[in-house]
Amino acid sequence: MGQFIDMALKVGDITEFEADAVLFKYAQRFYGASGHAAKRLELAGVPTAQLEVAPGARRLVETRGALTAPLALFLGTVRLGDFGYHEIRQFAVRALTALESHSGLAHVASTVHGPNYGLDEDEAVLAFVGGLVEAFQRGAGPQSLTRFTVVERDARRAQRLAQAMARGLSATPGVEALPGDVFRVRRMAAVTQAPPLASAGTVSMAKPHAFVAMPFAPELEDTYHYGILGPVKAAGLLCERVDQAVFDGPIIQRIRERIETAKVVIADLSLANPNVYLEVGYAWGRGRPTVLLVRDVKELRFDVASYRCIVYRSIRELETLLAKELQRLE
Repeated sequence: MGQFIDMALKVGDITEFEADAVLFKYAQRFYGASGHAAKRLELAGVPTAQLEVAPGARRLVETRGALTAPLALFLGTVRLGDFGYHEIRQFAVRALTALESHSGLAHVASTVHGPNYGLDEDEAVLAFVGGLVEAFQRGAGPQSLTRFTVVERDARRAQRLAQAMARGLSATPGVEALPGDVFRVRRMAAVTQAPPLASAGTVSMAKPHAFVAMPFAPELEDTYHYGILGPVKAAGLLCERVDQAVFDGPIIQRIRERIETAKVVIADLSLANPNVYLEVGYAWGRGRPTVLLVRDVKELRFDVASYRCIVYRSIRELETLLAKELQRLE
């Protein structure tokens, strides 16, 4: 590998992104971008069975025009419910190592992992980028590789992820900010990373976190990202929520584990989602500090109405009220 690698985060569809090779994970089932890519590859004559690799295994295939990039690397990983921050960091290291024998690769791209199934966005992207920087510093990857791009379809999420990535990289020795939100990482004699990159994916599970129980409904997305996420981050906590729709089997164990270890559980009871009430009941049963939220008291069900609940009329009001509540819990 050369003496530097340029890293950037761009908005786009990974299946249509211009690069020499693109990366996907196979978490013992296809999800999201990897599933979309697999369907396109199958139409081009690449059997899906070839991409279903066991944990630790890998498969590099020619895309035959099904994807914009000529090569696609599928890495087998543990099931999605077990693919946490540490696994994300190791995935990045594995990816560069797997491509070492393929000369001529100058530009590799991948999606970020974690946000779509409940992990803290910032921590997830920092774990991934931290793994890439670590692998580069240790000499992994093709000698020809000079650029790595993280690709995110959602423009607003891309903006948030880019900001987190910039915070981690800009504080790391040997990194130079270039025009176009590109960061040039230079090889150094030893692996040196700033705390945000060094800790992401290594001690993430030891960091205090908030578990957010709320419906994954479009009308509540801004509530989460702008009313809840900000105050939680300001309180120094990772912010996690689990979307039951993306898991291929029972997820109650993961929910239990993250509730049991949460510093605080935040539950938005808007839309009267029964799963949210179940998670609140479990949090109470485990004695976890719990903050209840609702847009309108008329949406409350059962006897929860007798408990203290933050009623918010706007996202800005929620942000203010929740910040005060989290300060009270410290």
